[in-house]
Amino acid sequence: MKVKQISSIFIIVLMLFIPCTIALSAGQQVVYAQSDIFSMDGEYNVSYSIGGQSGIGANMIAKYFDNNAIVEKIGNNYYASITQLSSSMQNLSLNLEDGKQVGYSITYSDANKKTYRFTLSKENLSKELPFSVFVAPRDETFYFTIRLNLANATRIGDIEDATTDRPAEFVPVISTTSGNEYETVQGSVFTIPEAKATLGEENCKVRILVYYLSGDKKIEVSVTNNQFALDEIGEYNVVYRAESSQYKSLLGNNTFTEKIIKILSLAEGGTLAKFEDPDGVLDKGVSIQASRLTEESTIYNTVAEQMKTIATNFEVFQTSLINTDGSKATPLGEYVLYIKAKSTYDRNDIVVYYMAENGSLIKISSENGGSYVKINTDKTGTFIVCIPGVDFVMPMWGYALIILGSLVLIAALTTSIVLIVKKHKKKVLQDNANS
Repeated sequence: MKVKQISSIFIIVLMLFIPCTIALSAGQQVVYAQSDIFSMDGEYNVSYSIGGQSGIGANMIAKYFDNNAIVEKIGNNYYASITQLSSSMQNLSLNLEDGKQVGYSITYSDANKKTYRFTLSKENLSKELPFSVFVAPRDETFYFTIRLNLANATRIGDIEDATTDRPAEFVPVISTTSGNEYETVQGSVFTIPEAKATLGEENCKVRILVYYLSGDKKIEVSVTNNQFALDEIGEYNVVYRAESSQYKSLLGNNTFTEKIIKILSLAEGGTLAKFEDPDGVLDKGVSIQASRLTEESTIYNTVAEQMKTIATNFEVFQTSLINTDGSKATPLGEYVLYIKAKSTYDRNDIVVYYMAENGSLIKISSENGGSYVKINTDKTGTFIVCIPGVDFVMPMWGYALIILGSLVLIAALTTSIVLIVKKHKKKVLQDNANS
C-alpha cells in the first residue's frame, strides 16, 4: 500500500474520533469560584456557561442564547440579564428555593431577540441556575443550567435607570386551566376561569379586573358573579393579579404577578372552532367559546405527559357551549364540532382524543372537514388533535454506544494500518534482498 493511501486512512480515523470527543466534552460542567468583584453599583459584563444538557440539546440551547450576560448592582439588589436570540423559544423561566419563581422583566430588541432581566440575591448569583424554556418547533420544554463566570466580570458603566421599580426576588405563580386566548361571539356572556396563586407555601389572593380595549384606551368592565357580557366587537382582557408581602420590589412594594387572557368578541363567532346542531340537541342562542391551550395551562401539561407515547405533534383545544345567560350548555345528544388545527397537519392523518374528567384520554372518531377537523360528539371540554407518531430522541446510552463503537472501529482501523505497514516494510526488505 502507498504511503498516501495510509495517510488517507489515518485522516478518516481522525474525522471519526473528533465528533466523539466533542460529544463527550458537551456534557461536562464548568465550575467557577465565587467572586466579590461587585464592590460598587453599576453594570457588569459577565460571560457564562450552559450546562445540564448534552448532545443535540446542549448545542441547540447554546446556539440561541447570547454568551454574555449583563449584571446590574443597585445597592444590595442584583439583576442578571440573559438575551435570547430566537422567537422559537418561549417562556424562559428560573425557579429557585423549592420551586419559587424568580422575578423578571422582558425587553424586546426585535421580533427574535428579547432580554430577560432576573432579580437575584448576591448568593444566588454564584450558584448554578436552573432554567427551563419551551421550544415551539419541538413542542417541548427543555431544562438547562447557567453558571455566571463572575471571576471575569468587567464593569462597563453606571446604571442608566435605577429609579424605575423592578420585580422582587421571587414572585407568585398564577395557575389556571384556561387558555391565553379565546374566541366567541359578540353578545355572549363570558365566565371567567378560576385561578390560584402560590409563592412557596403561601396561597396568595388573586384579584381579577376586566377591560375592553378601545384604541389606546382601557375601559373597565363590570363583573357580576364572575361573569361579564361581551357587548362590543373587539378585544377584552381578563387580568389576574396576585400579591405577597413576603418579598419586596426595588422600591419596596409588595411582590406581584399578573396574567392576562385575551377574549376576542367577533360578529359571527371565531374561526378557531364552530359547531352545527342539525338534530336540535341544544337550546336556541347557544354560542361556542374556544381556546388553544399552551404549556402555561395546567391542563396542557397534563395532556402533554400522556401524549409522550402517542404523538410529538399535537394541539390542545378547550371548547365550551354557552347559554345566553352565561351558563354552560349541556347537549342532549350529538352535535357537529369543527376545530381548526394547524394548516401543516394533513387532515386525513389526524387523530382526535378527548380528555375525560378523570384525566384519561379517549380516542374519538373524526373526519376531514376541509380547513377544519370535523367531530360528531356530545362532549365539551378538552380535545387533542394530533398526528400519531413520536419523534425518536437519542438516549444518553445511545450516544455512549456510538462513542464506544467509534472507538472500537478506530482501534480496528489502527491495528489494520499497523499490520499493513509492517507487511509493506517486510515486502520491501524481501524485494531489496532478492535484488
